[in-house]
Amino acid sequence: MTSAAAAIPLLITRPAGKADYLLAALDEAGTGYLYQPLITTAQVTISPHDVQQLQQADAIVFVSVSAVSCLQQQLDGALLKAPLYAVGQTTASALQRWLGREVSVPDDQRSEGLLTLPKLQQVAGKQIVVVRGNAGRELIKQGLTARGASVRYVQSYKRLPLPLDGALLCQQWQLAGIRCIVATSNEILQQLFTLVGPEHMHWLQSCDWILVSPRMRDSALALGISDDKIRLAENANDSALLAAISQQLREYQ
Repeated sequence: MTSAAAAIPLLITRPAGKADYLLAALDEAGTGYLYQPLITTAQVTISPHDVQQLQQADAIVFVSVSAVSCLQQQLDGALLKAPLYAVGQTTASALQRWLGREVSVPDDQRSEGLLTLPKLQQVAGKQIVVVRGNAGRELIKQGLTARGASVRYVQSYKRLPLPLDGALLCQQWQLAGIRCIVATSNEILQQLFTLVGPEHMHWLQSCDWILVSPRMRDSALALGISDDKIRLAENANDSALLAAISQQLREYQ
């Protein structure tokens, strides 16, 4: 999908359904981009045991909008009585729309930020459920377990790579004049390199990148992207991404 603008300096890789506001804002600003999601999500059926754990929890943590939406489609929200926590504001807003209750969300919208919330400091003996996808980070569980909590996962969705022709896509990106790639998760970053293969790796390494965490920066460096090619957005929400994109585009003028 291409924006109407002629110049196309940006490649946006956010998953489908999570990029609508960002793309609309770029359209409104007349910013050229290509949009190519690399990963899709599929609902995972929760078990009666999952439902029981959610009902008995002392706190429930949601790590993403997909975690919320895929649970909402198969669970009566009235069953969730425990205090609610979200890693990011977009996830918190989705929870509030569904359940109409207060959601605690950190200013630093990452797992590291969640662990700094005052309400999650004294959790010894508490039952905490983390609603997430497949193969997510272990930091939240490790941090809360170290404080004496019992942490269980409920998987409401799984992430799947889209079946794409990486060599063809990379050729299209180069012909379009892509200069900067926006990636919002390590999974997307790694998938890009897997998708294009060794023959196009140098081109990816030559691009500028907008990433969303120091952990992603470390992964990018390990993939051969030089530090001066990396710009970190404050976090993964749309306003932070737009601010980072605006800063990057000013450098191209």
